[in-house]
Amino acid sequence: MNHIAPKPAPVETEALTLMVGDRVLLDRASLRVERGEVLAITGGAGSGKTALLGALAGQPLAGVDMAGSAHVEGRLLIAQGGQLAPRRPLALQVAEVVGHHLGLDLRGALRRTADGLDRMGVPPAARRFDLPPEQLPDSLCWACLFAMAAAVGPAVLLADAPAAGLDPTVRLRLLHRLADWARADGVALILAGRPEDGVAGPADRVLSLRRGRLLPYQPARIAPVEPMDAPGTARLHVRGVGMAYPLAPGPKGEPRALTVLHGIDLDIGLGETVALLGETGSAKATLARSLLCLPPPTAGAVVWMGRDLVAAAAPPADAVGEDADPGGLRRARRDLQPLFPDPAASFDPAMTIGDQFALALESLRPDIAADRRDLRIDGALEEAGLRQDTALRWPGGLGKAEAAHAGLARALLPEPRVLIADEPAASLSAEEREAFLDRLTAVRDRRGLALVLATDRYLEGLRDAHRGIVMLSGRVVESADSETLRTAPLHPYSRAMLAAARGERPALEGDAPSAFSPPGGCALRRRCPLARDFCAQAVPPLEEVAPGHHVACHYWDSALDDGAPSLDS
Repeated sequence: MNHIAPKPAPVETEALTLMVGDRVLLDRASLRVERGEVLAITGGAGSGKTALLGALAGQPLAGVDMAGSAHVEGRLLIAQGGQLAPRRPLALQVAEVVGHHLGLDLRGALRRTADGLDRMGVPPAARRFDLPPEQLPDSLCWACLFAMAAAVGPAVLLADAPAAGLDPTVRLRLLHRLADWARADGVALILAGRPEDGVAGPADRVLSLRRGRLLPYQPARIAPVEPMDAPGTARLHVRGVGMAYPLAPGPKGEPRALTVLHGIDLDIGLGETVALLGETGSAKATLARSLLCLPPPTAGAVVWMGRDLVAAAAPPADAVGEDADPGGLRRARRDLQPLFPDPAASFDPAMTIGDQFALALESLRPDIAADRRDLRIDGALEEAGLRQDTALRWPGGLGKAEAAHAGLARALLPEPRVLIADEPAASLSAEEREAFLDRLTAVRDRRGLALVLATDRYLEGLRDAHRGIVMLSGRVVESADSETLRTAPLHPYSRAMLAAARGERPALEGDAPSAFSPPGGCALRRRCPLARDFCAQAVPPLEEVAPGHHVACHYWDSALDDGAPSLDS
């Protein structure tokens, strides 16, 4: 009787070890990936993901020593950030990559790539092979990279941080399509990225690279550790706030403006945490800055403790000295403090942290004597999780996590009552970001602060929030308590953001519209699975569908009646 030996897996390693000097990036890893299997490898910056993929691709990084064995068939590597060459038409790059691997002419290479774009969900109307990559949307550049890989048809595809930088709903849609192609064609697919990059979503198996070991993946916490206290009376009131930026005059000299924020109403209570949720172009950051009047909104009112800050931001032209702040804007800036998305860039590189903190105190808290400022600075640094000697350091010497905590310490100096945070941990790794948010919520609870947190990370934003506000193209499309938005949102956009946050396939196609050419009616209608003809005729109003739950969608109830799967966990 003949016994046929099973085919070896396309990816097999035995005691694979990677080292840089005496530092171990990967310690004796044994790995096996079968045909049609999708494996995700997650890890923070510097964990060794890129070095591992380089070793599997037969392209070890300079300075990396390798021991053990690695067998990888017909591999193709998509490097971190993508490798489309600038200023060269996409057709030439397709011909070089696909034609080189398969020996095809330009027409044959383009035909194979067009088939790949079909599988990536890119319609023919969106394909521009005659343009260089810098003139194409980022999502289309990534789709082209994936389509070229599908056209080549490798046995193994290695993708380092694929589609990183795209909005979550767009990124997860592409990653799921790539995974579908790999399973259908029997390709072993390895996706490497940070935990927040979403590579775990479409994977059959997920491993985490930590301290040189490939370990079982541990998902991040998405719910608060303990119930939150109920918020107090509303003290910050937003009414009809809009923001428009002037544009060059039209062909006939008519004035033009780009409106990015449309008539927002919002009330925030003392001790309340509100998450502003939305992807690129949603105007969540514009709303957050409008609350601080940085810059003041062009329409509406922002009222703090009975004072209209928009009016206070425009004092009389002849006002000087104390008269230049008749509306109490300086006092409001003491009460409402910002946290910026790039804390390091918000510091003056020519001054120490302590000197900048002292200037902030002198401006916002002149009632604190100069000989007491150092004590206040030391206390704020310690409360933010930093050593007191951080005051002696220069901003350029701070790491990203230290800069974020220093930004928190600066915000705490004047003893504010509200923190308004615009993606304050965007540049941090998953572990650093979770530690920072834990510190932020601890400070919030200890001081009884209100917190407004703008973020595109849906579940992370709702984790420690009382309620969430979902924004799309400068409008609120859903508002509800955080538990409702975590488990049973009703707007198609909210449901897509929740699906992407869970690593599932969002039920949206295409990219968000440009603010310069928004579609008529509902801004989501060209991507929405519920869209009908009427969606092009009118912007849906924000209506209350349950106590405290508001939705702006003409057909939100269709999501409950059309047989769509429930998102309840």
